[in-house]
Amino acid sequence: MSALPRRDRAALAMAASWLGERFFRTFRPADLDVDPAPFDALLMQRDRRVGVTVAPLWDAEAPAPGASAFVSLLSEDVAEGGYVVWVPTGAQLPVDEPQRSGYRLIFERGLRGLAAGERREVRIPAILRLAKIEAEGAYVSVAGGLASRWTDLSEGVGGAFHLDSRSIHRLPEEEAEVAIVLSRVRDRAALLNPEEVTEVHVHDTWTVSRLPIDEPSGVTVIAAPPDIDAKDGTLVRRTLRRAVRRASEQRAASDVDFSVLLLEAPLAHMSDELATSSLRGMSPAAYSNIDSILLVADGRVREVLQPRQRPWERDR
Repeated sequence: MSALPRRDRAALAMAASWLGERFFRTFRPADLDVDPAPFDALLMQRDRRVGVTVAPLWDAEAPAPGASAFVSLLSEDVAEGGYVVWVPTGAQLPVDEPQRSGYRLIFERGLRGLAAGERREVRIPAILRLAKIEAEGAYVSVAGGLASRWTDLSEGVGGAFHLDSRSIHRLPEEEAEVAIVLSRVRDRAALLNPEEVTEVHVHDTWTVSRLPIDEPSGVTVIAAPPDIDAKDGTLVRRTLRRAVRRASEQRAASDVDFSVLLLEAPLAHMSDELATSSLRGMSPAAYSNIDSILLVADGRVREVLQPRQRPWERDR
């Protein structure tokens, strides 16, 4: 496990915990002296070997700008435990001061007091730009993270507006908090005259979590370069096919009791994932020898492919 990148080790720790809760068994990473080949990693369930193929659903060779430096910075603020900062797709990590120090304070407070396996949202200041185009009409055109809520924003406004919300990469999970953001935009819209522009101060909402175990210790940042769109169906299908092919080859070359393809995605919300629908579009023969497929995103784990058989059921 220690030979894996931090991102993959964090995903593996979450998968082991999820499998344990799902099947009421204990799954743990194999000892360091156990060679996982041909798999990327091994989990143990009693004396049973679970082979794991770990694959990001983006071209992960190019790291997100500022990720390494931000990991070092945040790791200085945690005394013990393993933590993850989940950067939503399209968002950028700070690379310069004073923004980097400001983010450090935000995330230090966000990570403080997290229990093992717990996740929470962290609010990052964001500025929207709102322009009134015409006095007539009742319509708000939206670019960016609030685009899906344009009908809510248009409700009750007087005039035609354009909202630049590209600084929003992830909306809060609680609808009441989303309603506050929408209300602020509408309130500012009511004060504008045609051809006027104003700023609306809100928050972007990222996720942080604490791993169920203390490995990898410190802080891990799971992020893709900002030009990567994790909701690009073509990208997801291409990287998924590649991951399935590699996992199938590893399974065919091994004698493990169970195999898992563990996917990673830099999504704003797990509900945005396209792996499930992309898998349905593939021939079942391509993944017929893979026992289970799991997806890790936004501090959660989702089962994409359910196992047809479970070797530990023979314990009953």
